[in-house]
Amino acid sequence: MMHRQKTKWILIGLFVLLLGCGQVITLPTPTPLPPTTDVHLNTVVPRATSTPAPATPTPSPSPTLTPTPIIYIVQQGDTLSGIAKQFGIAVETLMDANEVYDPRRLQVGQKLIIPREEEEEQSPPTPTPTPLPVVIENLGFHETPVGSLWCLGEVRNLAGMDVEFVQVQVSLYGSDNGVLATATAFTALDIIPAGGTSPFAVLFAQPPTAYAAYQVIPLSAEPCTYLGSRYRDLDVVEHKGQVQGRSFVVSGRVRNFGEERATGIEVVITAYDSRDRVVAVREVEVQASVLAPGASAEFMDSITPLGGEVARYTVQVQGRRSEHE
Repeated sequence: MMHRQKTKWILIGLFVLLLGCGQVITLPTPTPLPPTTDVHLNTVVPRATSTPAPATPTPSPSPTLTPTPIIYIVQQGDTLSGIAKQFGIAVETLMDANEVYDPRRLQVGQKLIIPREEEEEQSPPTPTPTPLPVVIENLGFHETPVGSLWCLGEVRNLAGMDVEFVQVQVSLYGSDNGVLATATAFTALDIIPAGGTSPFAVLFAQPPTAYAAYQVIPLSAEPCTYLGSRYRDLDVVEHKGQVQGRSFVVSGRVRNFGEERATGIEVVITAYDSRDRVVAVREVEVQASVLAPGASAEFMDSITPLGGEVARYTVQVQGRRSEHE
């Protein structure tokens, strides 16, 4: 007990002595140990990597590109052959793509598909057709009560081969030889056989009040090298015409003498006056929608001549192959 007290007083004495000297004892700052290399706290050590080679994907099959068709808007005076020539395609291709085999059915503003053939670049250019010898006959001008003017006539084929796309242009001139009005029309028959004729009818809905001269020319005529769906094994086996009042009635029967079914059959009637001028042109559909091989169908129509009385008339027929059995 006495020993513990003695030690306590010795420590107190030393403390007082130090205070009296005014010295401060500074404890040494511990020197940090260098971190060991075998301890890693939340530290990611990068590993050496090699640069990967670019991946080579498995080649996928290239899609086959379908040629994009062009849509053409029919303009005044356009023809199937002219449009085909403009785009460098065959007339037959244009006809098949649009199912148009009658050039007279083209209408201003009509949309036509212009197919782009895959082999178009390798195909030889379509040659420009040479104008064929066709002449215009039996011409007549006829005014109507509503003020319009019809120019009727027919085209004779002297080419020695069948022709198609036959278009006629009529121009009216003033006294100063200036053109007052121009109009065009196709012949009623799609195909004019060698040596045959087809009528045409050109309308001036608003003709000039007076004209001093006119000119009628064949604007186009090309060799017929492709029939498409057009069917020619048809004929008129019997017909008759008679006057009924101010009208002229023509009736008869059409026969299919071919081996395929026919449809879209129409009879083209041309009436002439005593001077052989064309005074009426009419296209008449037969009563049967489809005509089987060996079968016949009737037709009848009443026409009113634009000129004088009918002195004679002719009938011709055309149609298409039926695609449905």
